[in-house]
Amino acid sequence: MRITIRCPICSSRSVARTSRELSPTLREISYRCENDTCGHIYIAALEVIRTVVPSAIQNHDVQIPLSRQVRRQQLDNHRGRP
Repeated sequence: MRITIRCPICSSRSVARTSRELSPTLREISYRCENDTCGHIYIAALEVIRTVVPSAIQNHDVQIPLSRQVRRQQLDNHRGRP
């Protein structure tokens, strides 16, 4: 599966060409516009921003904020609410 986005210049489809990991939660992705007249090549970022369903595995080296819903559920569980 390829993640595509629209070119910010001409709005044509852009395809990811390469990527590199900057951290466990951040990737830098090189995109190329498929409109040959435009030919824009640019860098975008893909970042993990929050947890919706917590992992069953713990990794204390990675800190991902919890979504508001998960925080509320954890607080309710801690208080003994169903």
